[in-house]
Amino acid sequence: MSLYDRVSASLSAQGLLGSLQSGAGAAISGAVSGATNALGGGALANAVTSKLGGMATNAAANLVNKHLPLPAQWAMNVGGGAVGDIMAGNFEGAGLRLLEEGALEKLLSLAGGATAQSAYWGTPTPVFGGITPSEAMHILEDMGDQKLAKKNLFLLEVSSPLMGDVSQRLNMFCTELDYSPLTISGEKRRVGAASVDIVQSAEPVDLRMTTMDDKLGTVKRWFEAHCSAAAAADGTVGVPGTYAIKIKIVHAFITQGSNWGGYKNIGLFRPANLEVSLSRREDALQELQLTFAQLDTFMEP
Repeated sequence: MSLYDRVSASLSAQGLLGSLQSGAGAAISGAVSGATNALGGGALANAVTSKLGGMATNAAANLVNKHLPLPAQWAMNVGGGAVGDIMAGNFEGAGLRLLEEGALEKLLSLAGGATAQSAYWGTPTPVFGGITPSEAMHILEDMGDQKLAKKNLFLLEVSSPLMGDVSQRLNMFCTELDYSPLTISGEKRRVGAASVDIVQSAEPVDLRMTTMDDKLGTVKRWFEAHCSAAAAADGTVGVPGTYAIKIKIVHAFITQGSNWGGYKNIGLFRPANLEVSLSRREDALQELQLTFAQLDTFMEP
């Protein structure tokens, strides 16, 4: 019998693990016989080498059981037996072996699970707004890649000819900003049964800034100085070159070093209103409401 025939017959009869165990047992038996002869072949030598041979066989079996769970061993035996049948030309036997062991049913059940998963990911469902879960996943990935602007991250720069640059103090004390950077006003005119929008002007910006202040009232004194320069106590009115305040707001960044093309607004403003709220019922930091009015809509700061 050729080596090919011996291998196929062994796989068919014993399976893959059975063939491996038979080979390991034969190798261990040969080693035991050699060790017995080396020790003189007496009764003591036979006892010692037989004990060592049994220990080696158990160690090999334990090693297989440790790294291969029983379902994997079963699958390898069934598959190895089927391979042996096919090598021997017994295709009918290989098919019967797979049917008897339930391997085809397990394979078909796995294929059915994959088919169900494919149908799930490709079927529109109301849970995702009438689109497929696969499309919903792509939308989620696209949103995750976007760097969205956060409302609590902004950079404030404030300076004026009267008091110089106070950006560090106001940027540190400011907690909220509220303004409408772009407002276009218009009027609707009737033309027969239709209407036409007539653009009239770009409205000036009103900026409301909520800040904290220190115990010395630094922010209040700064705002008061600009109010006095705009409208003095003696009834005179100052010129914008004295009291104009340049305010720059950068969105989504908090330092110039981290700003990479952030959206910004720059304008010239005058002081308009200062609101202070004090209360003995609440132990909290004092907040100021500063209101600024844009000087004009055509002058570049």
